[in-house]
Amino acid sequence: MELYEEEAEHLGPEFDTTRHACRAAILKSPALHYLAHYSSGVFDFGVDALGDPPPAPDALPGGSRREELKRLGRHLTFQVTALDRALQEVRTGRLIRLVLHTEEGALFCDSVVPTEHVVGLVLDHAGTGPLFGHPAVDEADRAVAELATALRAELSLGSLNPGGWETAEGPVPLPGAGPRDPFVTAGDGRLAECAAAARAEDLHVVAHVAGGEVLTMVDHLGDPSLAPFFKQITVEARRRFYAGFLRELGGLVTKLNRALRRWSAACSRGPCWTWRWARSTTTGWVPASTWRA
Repeated sequence: MELYEEEAEHLGPEFDTTRHACRAAILKSPALHYLAHYSSGVFDFGVDALGDPPPAPDALPGGSRREELKRLGRHLTFQVTALDRALQEVRTGRLIRLVLHTEEGALFCDSVVPTEHVVGLVLDHAGTGPLFGHPAVDEADRAVAELATALRAELSLGSLNPGGWETAEGPVPLPGAGPRDPFVTAGDGRLAECAAAARAEDLHVVAHVAGGEVLTMVDHLGDPSLAPFFKQITVEARRRFYAGFLRELGGLVTKLNRALRRWSAACSRGPCWTWRWARSTTTGWVPASTWRA
């Protein structure tokens, strides 16, 4: 595999172990086409197997696929920071990652610490079947999660279990969790589908949002097994927050789609992107320790 590596001018020897870890990650996972590292939203370095030729010595900045990916990564890290700040109100812990999932590829932005992120890209060249659950996407997802965990270990920090991959094979139900009817905040949309998807065991809030309106929202936040999550906030307060937060998603989706269109144009592809993020999605929320794509 031929790799292309790029680094910012400010990069020093303090990044050596991080660079080696990113290079090893993309070599280990053929499904992963691009990796970049950001500090406080600033691009530090990137490594990719996109196969694009290196820029000419006299090339002007901007316009290439790599340049657009750098800008997109910077945009994602800023959005993760903003979302993390907004979600502090409901005491759910730090936002672990943001996932952009499309019909043609997936982009992962995993947090190492609140000011440090890794961004990974997987492209689907096979064009067979839905990309959600595609083996290449799952492989790349695991690779970025393992990288973020390895970089945290360098700082003597434990794993955040991005995507829930470390516990995906044998999830342990919360004590007292069981089949119960969900609480319905709004039921004008896909109520049956949302109610069937929501579970006290692993998916606590499911909503259907269209045109900035919350058509359906169901939850298991009042389930007795989730009582330990409500020592600092009431169930009703968290429900009110999510109902309002979901209405604001349209503006964020517009910003993300705008950034993705620029990247798609650089790739000579039409934009066809949808999105979700770890712990919170366009359809659901679960604790960070149990969520997986």
